[in-house]
Amino acid sequence: MADNQRVHPTTEDVEKNAGEYENEKPSSPLVPKSSAASEKDGVDPPSGRQMRVQFPRDQVIPTRQIPKYYSRPPKRRNSCCRCLCYAICFLFALVAIIAITCGILYLVFEPRIPKYSIDSVRITNFSINADLSTNCQFAVNVSARNPNKKIGIYYLDNGHLAISYSGTELCTGALPVFYQGHKNTTFLDVVLRGTGARLTGAVVSTLKEQQQKASVPLNLKADVPVKIKLGKLKSMKIKVRVRWDLVVDRLDANAKVTTEKSKVSVML
Repeated sequence: MADNQRVHPTTEDVEKNAGEYENEKPSSPLVPKSSAASEKDGVDPPSGRQMRVQFPRDQVIPTRQIPKYYSRPPKRRNSCCRCLCYAICFLFALVAIIAITCGILYLVFEPRIPKYSIDSVRITNFSINADLSTNCQFAVNVSARNPNKKIGIYYLDNGHLAISYSGTELCTGALPVFYQGHKNTTFLDVVLRGTGARLTGAVVSTLKEQQQKASVPLNLKADVPVKIKLGKLKSMKIKVRVRWDLVVDRLDANAKVTTEKSKVSVML
């Protein structure tokens, strides 16, 4: 009878045991290691699906933020380059227009350089003083030929003709003002005078030797400002330079031209 007696816990014993259970720490769950590892990796072993593991905000490791720099192209430089490109294109277009215009004018008018020649040289006075200064007067006949069919030439004021010997200018004369039409040849009689031009002793000796050989070289030059007439249009002022290399047999009234070489150049 004594062995089969049951002992029922009292209310005090129950409360005491409950307090002991609260003070004890919970033990780890009895699960296989493979199952715990799977839960740690975020995979549910039975189903094979991924599990989301959420961490508290205070445990989230912030990632490093790399600042982004945005480079802005310099607007001023771009505008300068654009203006330079526009200016270069404009210059190319202007040069092309001028070249096309000149080509059309050349084909329409067919311009040719005028021709000039010395027809005669008359020496009315030439003397050398004791101080080696000279007194001379020349009368030169010049022919000017305009070979153009559609171009006229205006010979303006301040044109002159000069004669020099051995680099010393002996005399000068003014050229007349006139208009020369198409396919026209004009003869000009120009009187040249000069006093006071001095020669050296060596130059005088050379001149005497050349007169004995009937071969005295003279240089003539003409500087003429002109304007070209193209139809009803007139060009800007152009300077025409003509150079002649002459050889005369003597420096007196019976002088004759034996050799003539001319060179014409045009300057704007």
